[in-house]
Amino acid sequence: PRYYLFNFNHTHEGVQMFSTIFIYSCPGYNVPVKQRMMYSSTKAAFLAGILELGIEIAAKREISDGEEVKENDVYDMVHPAKHVSRQNFVKPKAPSKGGRRLIR
Repeated sequence: PRYYLFNFNHTHEGVQMFSTIFIYSCPGYNVPVKQRMMYSSTKAAFLAGILELGIEIAAKREISDGEEVKENDVYDMVHPAKHVSRQNFVKPKAPSKGGRRLIR
């Protein structure tokens, strides 16, 4: 397992930007359970230490293989697509009780 801080240099809407991405890599079952648990349990303390240093983390990602990280995916993590129209929730119709019945 590893922690990575990736400085992502990119252009967004014509502006040059630098974003810091936190990536937690744990290669699945190739690593002993004790080591995976240690890295998982110390992740929050590591991130708190990074924030105390004044480093702003734009996005966080957990991966098991380096092939999972592509430039387009990182860009979408930092600048998620905005939905132009959002559908409102339509409350379902209450079930009818049907006609009344006489019970003897």
